[in-house]
Formats: sequence, structure tokens, C-alpha cells
Amino acid sequence: MTHAMHESVVALINEVRQVIDQFLRSRIDVEEFSAKLKALDVKDILVTYKEDFKKNAELVYYLDALMLLSSLQDELDFQVAEYGANVALEDMRYLEELLDKFPET
Repeated sequence: MTHAMHESVVALINEVRQVIDQFLRSRIDVEEFSAKLKALDVKDILVTYKEDFKKNAELVYYLDALMLLSSLQDELDFQVAEYGANVALEDMRYLEELLDKFPET
């Protein structure tokens, strides 16, 4: 694992946590929530470290976090319509669990 990858993924997760918090506190609406999530560079990070993920099983938690974020970007409107705003709280909790599993750098 590279330090740069760790820093990129952690920064991204922290940014998403802030956006989810804003949404859950009704500071932004679902449209702004969706726009902010879609503006993040999740796919770029996935592409940048694609080979690392294939070669190093220890990176599974980073990959899980990025895949969750990618899914949120692509399916947020459906998830909120289907499950309500609580889906964002569940996603935030899962991201926090993944952060706890990241190795110390």
C-alpha cells in the first residue's frame, strides 16, 4: 500500500462523511447531496490503484470503501427513493467501520 493511496482514500471518505452529515442534518437537499457525491473522483482513484488492488489482498478495505462510494454515486437517487434518507446513515456507519480497519500509516 502506498501512503498516497491511503491519504487519497481517507480524504475521500472524510469528504463523503461531511456531505452525508450535511444531508442528514437537512443542510442540503437530496439533489445537492447527489451532485456533491457525483463530483468526487472515486473512479479516478479506482483506476489509479487498480493493479494494486489486484495484487494486494490487504487492500480489500480500501477497495470496499471505494466500491461503496462508487455505488452511491451511481445509485443514490434510487436508494434514497427506495429506502429513505436512513440509507445515508447506514453508509456512513459502514464507511466508519472500514476506516477502523485501515492499517496505521
